[in-house]
Amino acid sequence: MVAVALLGGCAQVAHKAPALPISATGTRDGAAYRVDIPAHWNHELIVYYHGYRHEPATYDKSKPIWPALDGLLAKGYALIQSGYSRGGWAIEQAYAETEALRRDFVASYGKPARSWVLGESMGGALAALTIETRPETYSGALALCGAIEPSNRILDQAFALRAAFDYYFPDLLGPLVPVPDPLPEYADMRKRIAAALAARPAAREALLRLYGVASEKNFPDIVAFITQILGELQRRTHGNPFGNADLIYTRSGDDFALNDGVKRYRADAQAAAYVARWYTPTGKLLRPLLALHDTGDPLVPAGDAFEYALTAERAGHGDNFVQQYINREGHCVFEPDEITRAFGELADWVDAGRRPVSGRLPR
Repeated sequence: MVAVALLGGCAQVAHKAPALPISATGTRDGAAYRVDIPAHWNHELIVYYHGYRHEPATYDKSKPIWPALDGLLAKGYALIQSGYSRGGWAIEQAYAETEALRRDFVASYGKPARSWVLGESMGGALAALTIETRPETYSGALALCGAIEPSNRILDQAFALRAAFDYYFPDLLGPLVPVPDPLPEYADMRKRIAAALAARPAAREALLRLYGVASEKNFPDIVAFITQILGELQRRTHGNPFGNADLIYTRSGDDFALNDGVKRYRADAQAAAYVARWYTPTGKLLRPLLALHDTGDPLVPAGDAFEYALTAERAGHGDNFVQQYINREGHCVFEPDEITRAFGELADWVDAGRRPVSGRLPR
């Protein structure tokens, strides 16, 4: 691979054909980036959004690209990705910084014949936001295990679960508002949660019913992760964006006691408005959006994406959204060839007008 530097924002660029292949890394306005262009570039560009990370991502050009994306490089697509200048729920930063990176790419290498957007988990929300707001730039979008329902919806659900956890296990994780900073190490927090759940099977089963999962396998990780993300968003918004004051808990198996005993919180309006801003989908899809999920995703449940389908239908753009799935347990546990196949469906949808069939990802 040949390492080059992007011409950050340079207005006067001679678009001389670059020597390929290219693997470029660097930093732009505090955000690391990576650019990969294969030797047989088809002059199309995929803009990739990574998912939630506690710290900004970094890139090493001496290391291969993430294997899940390698199949797309092999198909001839160029790929660019930003590490974002902030960790956490960085949708605000990621949206602006990735667009700036795309503009730099165009300034350095010329305007691609077509551009696509691809995102994973939180990056799936960014893919949906981008295809809704920049249809003049992108031909289509692929959201992988994407949190594409409204952010305040999925995060309020997480907050409500953590409040219920505190009802069954008071003081185990400290206060919920505000979440302590710093928190215990993740491994220690997970171990503490797992031990508590094992010691009280009835409470564990009630929480599993509330969350809507049958397996306890990943549940300690879920509780630990949502504790981290809730705390990060409280600090980011300088308040508490979440509430359960008007929620009636159901499906616990002991709803009367839970609703009488759970601690209630109200969201701070300004903090909640920030979460709604980043992001709430409009469903205004002028270009195709294909969403791929695994049925056993414990963190971003596959069924939640149906809310996006309804939003697109109400906006009059339901024909531009398709949801597909694979049968597997875990969060974002796709094989590289499944991502390549899904992207091929998206490209065929745009090229030939063959809308993918909703349901299981074709083999």
